Amino acid sequence: MKKLLSLCILLLLLSGFAFGQFHETREIDSLKTELVKTSIGDTTKIALCLNLAAKYRQFNLDSVEKYSKLGHKISKSSTKYYLGRTYAQLGSYHMSFGRMDSARYNYKKGIEFAEKNADTTFQINVLRYYLASLSDGTNFEEKVELNLKIIKLAELKNYRLSESQYQLAALYGYAGFDKLAIKYSEEALKNVDEDDKNGDVTRANIIINLLYYELRNPKLDVDKIEAYLSELSALCTKSKLPIWCHYYYAREGTYFDAIEEFDKAEISLDNSLEEAKKLNKPFNLMFAYICLGEHFVKANNPKKAIENFKKFSKIISDQSIPDMEVWAYENWAKAEKMSGNFENANTYLEKYLKLNDTINSKKNKIAIANAETKYQSEKKDKEIAEQQLELADQQLAIQESKSKTRTMTILIVSLLLGSILLWFSFNQRQKRMQQQLVSIEREQEIKTLESLMEGEEKERLRIAKELHDGVNGDLSAIKFKLVSLLETNNTVINEAVTMIDNSCEQVRSISHNLVPPSLRDFDLLEAVEVYCDDMNAIHKPEINFQHVGDPIVLEKKQEANLFRIIQELVTNSIKHAGAKEILVQLSNIENNLQLTVEDDGKGFDINNIKSDGIGMQNIRSRVAYLDGKMDVKSDSKGSSFTIYLSDNAKKT
Repeated sequence: MKKLLSLCILLLLLSGFAFGQFHETREIDSLKTELVKTSIGDTTKIALCLNLAAKYRQFNLDSVEKYSKLGHKISKSSTKYYLGRTYAQLGSYHMSFGRMDSARYNYKKGIEFAEKNADTTFQINVLRYYLASLSDGTNFEEKVELNLKIIKLAELKNYRLSESQYQLAALYGYAGFDKLAIKYSEEALKNVDEDDKNGDVTRANIIINLLYYELRNPKLDVDKIEAYLSELSALCTKSKLPIWCHYYYAREGTYFDAIEEFDKAEISLDNSLEEAKKLNKPFNLMFAYICLGEHFVKANNPKKAIENFKKFSKIISDQSIPDMEVWAYENWAKAEKMSGNFENANTYLEKYLKLNDTINSKKNKIAIANAETKYQSEKKDKEIAEQQLELADQQLAIQESKSKTRTMTILIVSLLLGSILLWFSFNQRQKRMQQQLVSIEREQEIKTLESLMEGEEKERLRIAKELHDGVNGDLSAIKFKLVSLLETNNTVINEAVTMIDNSCEQVRSISHNLVPPSLRDFDLLEAVEVYCDDMNAIHKPEINFQHVGDPIVLEKKQEANLFRIIQELVTNSIKHAGAKEILVQLSNIENNLQLTVEDDGKGFDINNIKSDGIGMQNIRSRVAYLDGKMDVKSDSKGSSFTIYLSDNAKKT
């Protein structure tokens, strides 16, 4: 839904560029009369065609095509000045039908003419049109760069700056930076030029945007929401245009849903659908159906919700708008689940997750974060440059009016301030470098630990193979020879054979303990369970293993390290605690992994624990490698070691 907001914003913005005043019919009749009187070679005729195409855009797309193409034809045969503008008008015509490739082709042609003729005002407008055509969830980096370019041009010309800030807010909303989106929307609202003929449109677009965030806030500011809705209602009544009434009723319905007045919400959303039908544009119809579907989910009426989502599906089948599909599939899955159709619910949930992952990519977030940094940096540089120019002017005035001594004093103060700024800048840079060094050292420590642990595992494997293939083989050969001599001295040889069998079993146990086959062939849980069973067979304390919560899925390196920690802790309890019972527990609840090893032994003094011992060093090193934390408790009733594994550790 959040991504869809930006799509609504850009399409609303596109519709607003040519909105003008509200008495369209009378103006159109006047323009058509003037067009008939004007000669074919007159540039005024092209301007009239462009103006008529703009006026018709709200309600008659056939007339938009007619006058756009007529203006384009005259421009190509008579004058090049208006050719770029006719390309832009044709782009808007294709945009109305969702023909994005054709729209972008014509907008790019318009941009070329604007840059060639250094027509900054037209360049700002056509860049905005082109930006609106990229509202399909792709070309994200291009949109970021375009938006920055528009802002620079708008600030340079002081031309429709509020619309530029509003578009920047749309991009931040798309990437999930809600606070920045609200900030720039509020700044845009302050900068709306009331004298601009498009001022009402721009203000309405911004209010629609701000209403979205207010309605998603758990703490509803009812006074602010109702004030915004009142403004939209006035615009709907004043203009009588379906586009504004459509969005007004949609936001009003969402507000009633938020305060759980579902009957009123349904009436408002039905009105929004009726206005969308008047517009007869696929985007607005889909928007209305999804709003109704979401409403019925909230009102616990899944049957009607699914009906509306199916109507949306018939329209979306002819095109692709990922942002809108994400919003629809998320709520459709909820409706199917409420109806008990779990297979359908799973299907739509998978569609939602797949599209959401594509749109909400890390790359997009990085691009938008870089855009904000770049924008603020360039803005700061510009302010500094302006301040430096002002300072230079002041110094010149002082030189003309004051003595040389006064001037030198000012220069010394300026140098002192500059030195302080340089020192501050250098200090900040040193801090950043120090942070980078700490980060590098941390990475190096992790790599070193990883190398040591890999070496240890390889050495364990080598020793295990030698025990299994070498010592165990020799013992088996000796046993075979002794068996052949049983007839000569049965008693002694039988004792020797028994001792060899015991030795073979111990070698096998040591080999498996070094490199457990269950850890290699299966997973951590099976390996720990087999290990505890084996230890129960050869040691007195009873070792119990428990697994609580969800299955545990880790990389083999992480499993090996957790297994070695368990081995070390269990061995310590057997050797030193004098315990009768040892508990090994692995818990994975809500993605929080926890290892606990407890015994009922004699305990030890935590303050005097030998941190320099090889066993504890191994444990601490492995916990550090896993980016985990260890908590140790011990008294006369026993000891407890608890290790918590962070989310970051499980993702590495």
